[in-house]
Amino acid sequence: MMQTQSVNSNEAGRGSDYPIFAMLEAHYALQEGTIKKAKQAMRSALTLCKKQGHTTLQLMHPRYLKDLLIWSYQQGIEKEFIKQSLKTLKFDSPDIAEINDNISNIDKPIKISTLGQFNVQVGEQTLSYTRAGYNKPFDMLKAVIAFGGRQINRSRIIDTLWPDAEGDCARRNFDTTLHRLRKLLKHSKALILHGNQLTLDTRYVWVDIWDFDRAYSQLEAEIHKMHANSDTVDHLTEHVTDLYRGHFLQNDHVRPWTLSIRDNLSSRITCLITRVGRYWHEQKQNDRAIALFQRGIELDSTNETLYQDLMKLYIEQGAMSQAASTYLRCRQALSAHLSVLPSSETVRIYKSIGLQE
Repeated sequence: MMQTQSVNSNEAGRGSDYPIFAMLEAHYALQEGTIKKAKQAMRSALTLCKKQGHTTLQLMHPRYLKDLLIWSYQQGIEKEFIKQSLKTLKFDSPDIAEINDNISNIDKPIKISTLGQFNVQVGEQTLSYTRAGYNKPFDMLKAVIAFGGRQINRSRIIDTLWPDAEGDCARRNFDTTLHRLRKLLKHSKALILHGNQLTLDTRYVWVDIWDFDRAYSQLEAEIHKMHANSDTVDHLTEHVTDLYRGHFLQNDHVRPWTLSIRDNLSSRITCLITRVGRYWHEQKQNDRAIALFQRGIELDSTNETLYQDLMKLYIEQGAMSQAASTYLRCRQALSAHLSVLPSSETVRIYKSIGLQE
């Protein structure tokens, strides 16, 4: 609160830069779960943006800007200005977001799934990427998504897909593959090459990890509220877990450029499942908590925290045999995948069951 007040007091002195500072403050406040602080910062930022014009917003990274604008829209902050801003900046309209706090809109001509099985759907047609000669365009698509989907430098893609090519040959490879990919997607404007920057246009393309990011942020913000809405938590949890059908490109060959985003998404979904599972436990909704912890273990069979929380719930309910089975499953998974034994804390919980030999 002290920081917000000092920022507001210096509002006039910062001029056109102030809205960006305030939006960054809102972004970090949402990450920390301080919703009131985020609202104050966005309300102040958008009030100034109305006076200065939409161009001020363009100084903010588009990925974070869009999420902040839609979140603010849902909070009832400067809704008409946000609507106009999203149109001016060529972002999606938030009309769908107004219904049931859902900002997911997959009514796009191109839908791409990367969590679990890679899938590309254009209209009613699901594209096959196993046919001869089709792999390179899809590799380009995967790389663009893995690198964030927006303003990806041409040289980064070339270095990733054609590390041994040089000069004109590398450029021809890039141009030919981009042409083939656009032809496959049947929408030339879906991939925008501006200068040396390649971007997937959200007006034409839906990607599951983008939807996951938005729903994840909403759910994280909701469970950090003093009085979270259980219906909203339930709705968003279902949406997030439905989207996360498996790890990023998990059925593809291991490629160095996929590992960072795969590990990041895996860590985020596991942490979120842990938080929401504990939330349901606090709400005395143990069946929901158990189901969620079980889902987390399916996704990450070596995460001891999930096993520990699940064992504690079973013990609390008097389901000692299920708690013991959970421990044995944990020990087997750790041995098979990591060649280690359970931690002392996991063993302590197991010993409290009283069924061990």
